[in-house]
Amino acid sequence: MVKRLRSVLVLACAALAASVPPAYAQQTLNLSWGYSMMRTGRVATDILLIEHADLDFEFRDFNVPTIGVEWLVPIGNHVEAGVGAAFSRDTVPTVHVGVASSDGRAIPRELRLRQMPLAFTARYLPLGQSYIVQPYVGGGVAIVRWRFSESGDFAASNRPTIFRGEEYSATGNAIGPVVVAGLRAVTGDTLAFGVEARYHRARGTFGPAFARVVDPDIDFGGLTLLATAGLRFGK
Repeated sequence: MVKRLRSVLVLACAALAASVPPAYAQQTLNLSWGYSMMRTGRVATDILLIEHADLDFEFRDFNVPTIGVEWLVPIGNHVEAGVGAAFSRDTVPTVHVGVASSDGRAIPRELRLRQMPLAFTARYLPLGQSYIVQPYVGGGVAIVRWRFSESGDFAASNRPTIFRGEEYSATGNAIGPVVVAGLRAVTGDTLAFGVEARYHRARGTFGPAFARVVDPDIDFGGLTLLATAGLRFGK
């Protein structure tokens, strides 16, 4: 069934592309908005996996809305280069598991994560720039500017002492590959609308210690689903 549906979609796109008038290859300024989903498979040194053993939260709590902007420049009829930036931020309130204050109250903490990836990509358009319907695939490299912080009260299930009102924060840059795939439709000579999926991998490091954890890191890999709206210019 999946293979049959895939074949129908490919034939439909090809038929639609063949039936529409050509559109000029132009530069595009894209605005995007969507949803970013963090990877759940994490290595033992990952700060979120380490904290997950003591805190009540799920990795999907860090799935957040994201916005972005991208400049796309055609190189010939089938290739396109792009540079873009995006922004996402999330605050996850949580409490310690298996340990409480002397009066029975939960021990709170907040985890905050901010990401600002800058991506350099190249795309291949199998139908070319000349048609209204333009599927594409591609990839490149992303530099993720990030900030992670923890604030609140700190305790572990095997340590009765509670350290209250502490805060730890770290910033850095993480570099990794990004893969993109999407489909857009050109409306007239000035507008384009589409959908896009991005998958990226990158790891950030904290240094020798962070929030009482020795030599942790953090995985920024995951899938982002986007809707795009583009302004086309420069025939």
